[in-house]
Amino acid sequence: MNHRVLIPNALSAARIVLGVAFPFAADDSRLLIVIVAMLSDGLDGWAARWLHGETDVGRWLDPVADKFFVLIVAATLLAEGALHPLWLVGIAARDITVLLGMLYVLQRPPGSPRPKLRPSWWGKSTTASQFVVLLVLVKMGSAPVWLLALTTLLSLVAAGDYALRFLRPPAATT
Repeated sequence: MNHRVLIPNALSAARIVLGVAFPFAADDSRLLIVIVAMLSDGLDGWAARWLHGETDVGRWLDPVADKFFVLIVAATLLAEGALHPLWLVGIAARDITVLLGMLYVLQRPPGSPRPKLRPSWWGKSTTASQFVVLLVLVKMGSAPVWLLALTTLLSLVAAGDYALRFLRPPAATT
């Protein structure tokens, strides 16, 4: 495989590996796992553009890896009592909406037009805020209500934005 594609995709895939490792990691390693995941999220798109290695696989893998990592870490913290279930639902509202939207699109007949959803500012802000919440939860054992509320608000706005884009006719979603 070409290094132009391999490097950015490996950076994205690293978040999947880190997500799988997180529940089993020692407490003193978890902060490093979240930091490495944050860095890989920032570097994968940059590397793809710098190396001219942007691909459809990379455009799919990056957000899937983000959601996988965030949901695995959040579920682990929920199971350990560091995160309340309602905050988890709020923080993950965008991810739940995107999953439901993808299922909606996939159930359409083959050959029917499908929306091309590009990342939005709301979605990117939500991902950044989710990573900050996870970082604070892992470091401190809890997060301030204002940070949880801000992340939930961003997630809900991004969810609404994505829902509207899923429901628009495909020609209007470019």
